[in-house]
Amino acid sequence: MTLLDSFSQEGKKVQFIGGARSLISQTSFSSDDTDTVTPRKSTGGYALIDLGIKINPNSNTEILGMMRIKNDFGGFWGGGVTFDVRQIQVKGVAGNVVRYQIGNIDYKLSPYTFYNHNPDLLVSSFSTNRIKEDVLNYESFYKNNNTWRQQGAAADFALKFPKGIQEMKFNGFITRLNPTNFTNILERFFGGGNVVVNQSKYLTLGVNHVSTFDLKQTALTDNAYRNNVTSLTYDASWTNDKIKIGIDGESGFSSSYSTQNMEGKLSDYFVHVKGTAQLKKLGLNVKLGYMDNGPDFRSFGAQSKRMDFNQVNGFYERYTNAQIIRPLSYYDLYNDPSLYSAGISTRIMAINPAINNVLPYGVATFNRRGIYMGSSFSDKKKIVSIDATYYRLQEIRGQGTFQLRTFHYLNTTLKIDFSNWRKWKKKQVFQLGLAYQKTNRKSEFDFETIRLNSLTANAGFEFEIVENLSVFGNAFLFQSSGNETEAVRNASGEIVNFNQMTIDGIENSFSGGIKFSFTKDVYLAAFYESNSNSYNLAAPYRLNQLMIYYIMKF
Repeated sequence: MTLLDSFSQEGKKVQFIGGARSLISQTSFSSDDTDTVTPRKSTGGYALIDLGIKINPNSNTEILGMMRIKNDFGGFWGGGVTFDVRQIQVKGVAGNVVRYQIGNIDYKLSPYTFYNHNPDLLVSSFSTNRIKEDVLNYESFYKNNNTWRQQGAAADFALKFPKGIQEMKFNGFITRLNPTNFTNILERFFGGGNVVVNQSKYLTLGVNHVSTFDLKQTALTDNAYRNNVTSLTYDASWTNDKIKIGIDGESGFSSSYSTQNMEGKLSDYFVHVKGTAQLKKLGLNVKLGYMDNGPDFRSFGAQSKRMDFNQVNGFYERYTNAQIIRPLSYYDLYNDPSLYSAGISTRIMAINPAINNVLPYGVATFNRRGIYMGSSFSDKKKIVSIDATYYRLQEIRGQGTFQLRTFHYLNTTLKIDFSNWRKWKKKQVFQLGLAYQKTNRKSEFDFETIRLNSLTANAGFEFEIVENLSVFGNAFLFQSSGNETEAVRNASGEIVNFNQMTIDGIENSFSGGIKFSFTKDVYLAAFYESNSNSYNLAAPYRLNQLMIYYIMKF
């Protein structure tokens, strides 16, 4: 499935769109009492505006250009001001048949071919973390619909039939991943498409294909890389007044190789099937699924991560008198948009086993086999909503040993909307999210034995005390303990070594503040947050921060 948004002209030739944001922060940092090098306080902030001009030269064409102006606080008379082009796009309809996009496009196909899984923020965000995650998503062009922002072109069209088949949709795209350096790096492209057949409201079938490929003769090398993924998607359902049942999934295969190293070709399969049942009158949904992703399954369009844990944070990067590196934490994941990637990568990206060791690349994670089950419930008045999913998975092939890891993963969200209870007009919501992961590998040898447990929890509330004025609070906990063996890979993704890891720490954050909403898309929020981190037992630290956000979208 593609996401090519239709557009309407509303009788306007030129429209202005965009957003503005301002952030003021005051931070205090503390580690051990002997630290005389690290600054204890830091003040920062910025103001930015994204101004977009949407031009409709005719009824079938739309041109969008967006410019960003940003000023870091502390600049004077234009100092510290930057100008960037944030988006350039042309889209329209050719011949009243084919829709097209050129420039910056937001695109996806299927969960195993081209999909932004976002697997590191495991628990649902609310109140304080919701404000910060909205900024992260905006900065990395993530729209909560699993698309990737790419530079390229896309087109789609559909054929309707009088009987037998309702509709056939054809979608295609091509993007450029990296340019040549005219010596040893070839031009690399990523492209593909699908054909989706809507047989009826009960059955939908799709064939998907994507390919990462180097263009020969664009550099002084003929060693071109190829990664191809082909899949079949299906969705069948049946419904009446009381129940809806269905089955859906995706299965296919991948191949990865270099043209001058065909003997090193990797080929593998993946199978994913899920059955669902919806009891309409009870407000209950249940699901049961099976997944089997081969150890050599590679699909960079689906296995790329927004966060690469090989990066170094840019805020209090070093601390203590020894100036040790402060590793990435959940604080950084929620506060630093520069750590996030807006595009796909053609390598196996680094993970943090403490955060997500079960499905670090989403459901497209390779070397996983097992079942999962889940349910969701919401009462008729939408007062209580709960959703829970449990995974029981295992490795297919051991890493450095014949012993296999087993994985357990439980993720649940509870939401209570008090405003629906008494039909209050003011917003009164409490939300809790939990994610628990367990990794085991049994062996008679200590160096093969693995035990790793991780818990991530987030509780938040938002209560509207008077019209448009709310108080909110958030409590976040991330705790992990045990050991793991980290695979060290070369640029080609081959395992060349293993690192023994011992993990034992707690990170927690407590925050509270107020928010005034001028409109749905314009608000001012101020909150205070205290974060402590003990993952380096020899050098725990604490961050206390006051933040004031002004956010506008137009």
